[in-house]
Amino acid sequence: MLREVANRYSIIALIGQGGMADVYKAFDTILNRVVAVKVLRSKLSEDPMTLVRFQREAYAASKLSHPNIIDIYDVGEAEGLHYIVMEFVRGRTLKQLVMQRGALDVPEAVAIMKQLTSAVSHAHEHQIIHRDIKPQNVLIKDDGTVKITDFGIAVANDSIQLTWNNAVMGSAHYLAPEQAQGKEPDPA
Repeated sequence: MLREVANRYSIIALIGQGGMADVYKAFDTILNRVVAVKVLRSKLSEDPMTLVRFQREAYAASKLSHPNIIDIYDVGEAEGLHYIVMEFVRGRTLKQLVMQRGALDVPEAVAIMKQLTSAVSHAHEHQIIHRDIKPQNVLIKDDGTVKITDFGIAVANDSIQLTWNNAVMGSAHYLAPEQAQGKEPDPA
């Protein structure tokens, strides 16, 4: 297992795995705080499209400052590892919450949605479209605060497009109708 990233982030535990990267709980030895470090899988760092997508995630999220969007602290490459360092959230995903407790009561669901829509609105104000809002990408802190994460396929108005025409990006169960039709994403 990975022990350290960039001679600064001491790995504590593997906390998540996705299609492109592994996420670790780590300790920032300079700022003395616990962080999450997302490390692009080394095989994928050789693919220019994947590398650009990974870097774009850091760029998109770092442009945003909102209480319901995960904070990005650092981005870099060390010893061939590309990484993003972000806020560590003590809590669970919305998917885990629903799996553990079942359907949420109406007041709790409304409170979560208010925070989620506030974050999405803020991203749209900064011309960032997430494109993959789903329960797995919504973190619920222990105090009930919602945090959107994983801007890996987000689109910024000033960014290049990374798909061929009519290519669909996102999670099939959560695609907006226009995305499923291969159309350009928009705030709607």
